[in-house]
Amino acid sequence: MSLICPVSVSPPEARSRALCLLRFAAVTSVFVSYTHDSDAHKQVVLDFATFLIDCGIDAVLDEWVWERQDWGAWAIRHLTECDYVIVVASEGYRRMGDGTGPNDRNLGGQWEAAMLRDSLQEDRATWSKRILPVVLPGQSKDGIPRFLQPHAASHYNVDSLSPEGAEGLLRTITKQPRHIRPPLGEPIVLPPLSGPGAPTGASAGGPVWTPLPSPLPVVWRGELFHERPHSQPTVELHLIPAEATRFGVGQLETVRDQLPDLGRSRKVFSSTEALIVDSTDQLAWTRSGNPHAGGRGIVVHRNGQRTCWFPVPPATLGSIFDRDDQAVQLSNRLDLLLEVPLPLPTAFAPAIGLAPTDMVRLGRLSEAPATQAIFPIGRAAEIRFDADETVTITDLRRFTRDVAEELVARVASVLRQ
Repeated sequence: MSLICPVSVSPPEARSRALCLLRFAAVTSVFVSYTHDSDAHKQVVLDFATFLIDCGIDAVLDEWVWERQDWGAWAIRHLTECDYVIVVASEGYRRMGDGTGPNDRNLGGQWEAAMLRDSLQEDRATWSKRILPVVLPGQSKDGIPRFLQPHAASHYNVDSLSPEGAEGLLRTITKQPRHIRPPLGEPIVLPPLSGPGAPTGASAGGPVWTPLPSPLPVVWRGELFHERPHSQPTVELHLIPAEATRFGVGQLETVRDQLPDLGRSRKVFSSTEALIVDSTDQLAWTRSGNPHAGGRGIVVHRNGQRTCWFPVPPATLGSIFDRDDQAVQLSNRLDLLLEVPLPLPTAFAPAIGLAPTDMVRLGRLSEAPATQAIFPIGRAAEIRFDADETVTITDLRRFTRDVAEELVARVASVLRQ
């Protein structure tokens, strides 16, 4: 019982004060049901009940009763009035609860177990929530009687008599869940792929390219490492997040160590070639360490940009931009960039470039041995298509080859001129 001293305050304050005191007085009560297996077990249960009291839980235990009692009536009163009944698992309680123990031992435990079985039979939904099987240090769930379903229903392990060791039990008794369920969001809309209500036009048979009001900024390869321009023609692919993104420096360091294996798994790098692996506070990268093997690399920026580059296959004269081959290469790189182990935005704006272009021609790789070729004069030294259209992650994954072919077509349209 809580004692509340009267105070003299004005009526509105009195109402507020009363509500406050009522909330304070709303203490959860528990009845501790156990069997007297041994003096040591009785002491552990006494320490446990004392711990509950220290945690602000009104624990009821027979060891604290000093007056003469009708123990049957005492047990019935507290079993029915307390908010919860804690059943302390032990070998003795298991035998009494299962009805396999001697009739002349643990008479109180037999009585309480019988009452709990009867209550479950009468109203299982209510009493399944009120009865809390507890496994104290030194015990196991094998001490939980079968009518409380030790293997199919919840029980509470108390590893130590501390808030940390008894956290699960304390949260249940005090109704303080470890995780709060978030509010329900709006139902997701997933249109059918065919039939009434299916998307029409581009979305039905390919990716949807959504124009942006203005191009998103792209950090091109030449701006990354400030190196002398390479003579070997190289294709650059960039994925720019449609919404503002900011990764942590620690995340970049973790990704840095994963990029080599990711690149090798996609055969961007061979299993034996030396790689340059590094990071700064703004980006992480892996690139080929052999200047004669052709430029290949992967970069992840802190702002979410994902970049890779690879050489155009050389021929006897110059290099050949084979549209089919480039579509395969770009599809592989798109998959690679989407596999970088960092959170993905809802959409990316792809950008593609090629440089230098003076010795690149459209053709088939089968034409590589040819000893004659025509290269346009006056072509721009580099080709760049800005990140001015977005494609959703869903479409990038579903239509990877289509996106790759579109990007290849853009580069080829300039090479054809």
